[in-house]
Amino acid sequence: MSSHDTGALSAAELYRLVTEATAQPEASELAWPDAHLSLDEANQTLIWELHDYGNLTLTLSRSDNEWIAMTAIAAVDSVSNQTELNEVLLRQGLALPLASIGIVTIDGRDFYVAYGQLFGDSKLASICAELHATASAAMEVAGLIQEHFS
Repeated sequence: MSSHDTGALSAAELYRLVTEATAQPEASELAWPDAHLSLDEANQTLIWELHDYGNLTLTLSRSDNEWIAMTAIAAVDSVSNQTELNEVLLRQGLALPLASIGIVTIDGRDFYVAYGQLFGDSKLASICAELHATASAAMEVAGLIQEHFS
């Protein structure tokens, strides 16, 4: 397996690769986000606290055949006009490359989330790009909510 291929890596193996790459960023070919990275091995999840994106927390979870990057944006009940925001987000979807916006229940409360999905054998460059794309989409939508819907 090449250094850019993730094959059937576990979350722990990806954590090790990313930790090694970010310890020597000048030697890495990829621009991993500036972040504090931790591993929830029991849930096959890497947890990124993205310093590049206002300390946004983003998870990257491994299932049988895919990786899912996800971050909460705002509680649905904190949005003043949810119907209008939902329409704006649905129409804007194509303008958010590599990321999608949805609603997920977290601890019994609905949240707008940004997420992206990748095949389980995606290349490291694709995973790196997805992290940036998902975080960028979350920041863009958070700005939209703050400016027009709070």
